[in-house]
Amino acid sequence: MVPTLYGFALVLFRAVGLCITAPLLGLNSVPATIRIATAASIAFAGATAMNLPPVELPGNFLGLAGQVFAQTMMGLAAGFAARICLDAAMAAGQVASLSMGLGYGALLDPVNGAESTAIGQLVQLVALGLAVSAGIHREAIAWFCQSLESAPVGEAISWVGLCQGVVLQIIGSCALTVRLAFPLLVAITFGHGVMALMGKAAPQVNVSSVGFSVTIIAGGGALYVLVPDLAAVAAQSAIAAFTGA
Repeated sequence: MVPTLYGFALVLFRAVGLCITAPLLGLNSVPATIRIATAASIAFAGATAMNLPPVELPGNFLGLAGQVFAQTMMGLAAGFAARICLDAAMAAGQVASLSMGLGYGALLDPVNGAESTAIGQLVQLVALGLAVSAGIHREAIAWFCQSLESAPVGEAISWVGLCQGVVLQIIGSCALTVRLAFPLLVAITFGHGVMALMGKAAPQVNVSSVGFSVTIIAGGGALYVLVPDLAAVAAQSAIAAFTGA
């Protein structure tokens, strides 16, 4: 009886780690009770479906703490890999907002717990909505069940492979931020070019008084056209973090 309960506890810790950092469930606005209930439901469903064998208790406290830590880190890493893809969308919006001159209104975002602009939040929320509509929550549960088969609880975890996967995902997220921000910055740069031509053609015009409007029009038009596609790319990247595609 004890090995069975211990095996389920390890599964639960992996599910808790996933629910802490996974998109949507990992938001600060989600109550802790919802996360715990979701983690318990996922752990019970996964343990029942995979028919996990009992896991023997370690002979010492360090072994027990090491297994609990390993399972928690595996769930945290998986959820983090998907979440930073959506954070890349917010970072792209932040860069575009600063280039447009709208960074002065940055306030503390209660959802992410950090300063962010309205455009950054807009792009991230659109990406999150598209990810949920595409079934990222289902992919997270599917990854969890597959991980119980590929990396059973109680067995040694390849820390080198886990760390390499996290580092590669972080690098990919930084590259994704540049890819998403590039078309927006091109449009904003075009607006600055128009402003420079106005200054050359009509020196008597106070360029600083109209330049703010020009950059907002250029950047706003690019956002209106490109945000759905940019958010879709970020959402697909977040889903691919679970599916491995």
